[in-house]
Amino acid sequence: MSFSLSNTFSQTIALLTAVCCLMLFSCGEEAEIRSYEIPSEYTGPVVSWDLPEEWGENPDLSGPMAGSFHVKTDLGPMGRIGVMPFRETVSSVDVANMFSMELGQTSLNEDSLKEISEIKKIGDREFEWIRLSDKGNDGTTRTILLALYRNKGETWLFPFIGDRDLIREQEKNFESFLASTTLRAGQVEIRAKTPTLPPPPPQDVKGAPTWEIPKHWVKTSASSMRLASYEVSDGNGSKLDFSVTSFPGDVGGTLANVNRWLGQIGIDPVKEADLEKYISPIILDEKDAQLVVAEGEKDSLFAAILMIDDRSWFFKITGNRELAKVEKSNFLSFLNSVCFH
Repeated sequence: MSFSLSNTFSQTIALLTAVCCLMLFSCGEEAEIRSYEIPSEYTGPVVSWDLPEEWGENPDLSGPMAGSFHVKTDLGPMGRIGVMPFRETVSSVDVANMFSMELGQTSLNEDSLKEISEIKKIGDREFEWIRLSDKGNDGTTRTILLALYRNKGETWLFPFIGDRDLIREQEKNFESFLASTTLRAGQVEIRAKTPTLPPPPPQDVKGAPTWEIPKHWVKTSASSMRLASYEVSDGNGSKLDFSVTSFPGDVGGTLANVNRWLGQIGIDPVKEADLEKYISPIILDEKDAQLVVAEGEKDSLFAAILMIDDRSWFFKITGNRELAKVEKSNFLSFLNSVCFH
């Protein structure tokens, strides 16, 4: 099939919007993001592809995304694959760091990037192949495989996000998909700019909420993926990680997000019909939201999902199961304090 980007995109879209849809976008302390301006009458890049039989297409696109896909499994859609065109040469280090921060890893530089990247020839093109991995709390390995293709000043980014085994099983399909793509340059210049961002939570930025944090929650470094981060500990080595993130669109939908979180605490994915086991309706700042509660053998997860103005907000705490029980009331108090301006 083929796809041309819609002319209804907003004029300013963050690069990280493109990246994690997938793709992941927030502002944090000392974080820098690149935004891309797209005129309302879009005449930009066009891409066509042949989709593997085992893949499905996500109907809703966020940001400058030319395509969004998942792997069809018996447990429902798994993994996230995207297509993002940019009319300039985007730094490999910048792109890799956006994803490495989502995995909680330290920043990469040119030297460390070389250790996890290679040039792979697929069809008649050469792709920069970057593989990021991080072991989750359940022992599984979360993996992000990035394929970047550059041609005449343009950059085409193809991210594949999933657990290691899924990506290994689908890597040949991913290569076949890349080989099948036909990429056509657009007529319009998409210019990057790096704005100066205030620290979270920014009270003077339209759409950003404020909140109150329990005094014993310790603020940690935010990232380009997180609006805010906090750590909770009991002094005996048990810890919880709390994050606030926000992305355009539904980021794959409730089922995909909940299954990804369940995997992080060692719980098998569920089907749509079984979601009610973990989610229930709540009110967040007088708005309908969803509360996610899941307890694994060692770790637990509490999260709130709110869609507002076609944007997803996630407030999530994960970690030691016993400490999570103690902090559950504090987490709910935090949710009651969230206020959107």
